[in-house]
Amino acid sequence: MTADGPDRRVEDAPPPEEPTPPEEPTPPILRLPPVTERELAARRRGLASAYIPGGDDPEMAETHRRERRYVRLLLAMIVLIVGIGMFVTILGIIVAGPAG
Repeated sequence: MTADGPDRRVEDAPPPEEPTPPEEPTPPILRLPPVTERELAARRRGLASAYIPGGDDPEMAETHRRERRYVRLLLAMIVLIVGIGMFVTILGIIVAGPAG
């Protein structure tokens, strides 16, 4: 007999429990419950997700005109930024004089 109680043999110990596999696999993200108001509304209508279909632009000419203006503005900003960098560099070389 030990201080903790009667001697126990190894055979008296209960067998270790094996972990049981889960009954269901973890659900994929698509099966998670909806969390936004848009997803809830889509589920009420019987849709699987909140999908907003696209379509053709009804005013394609106006959109292209607006986009051309933005492209010209973007090109002007690029030329301005590069031009200012070159101007400052050349001015710095002229002011500092030749190195040597």
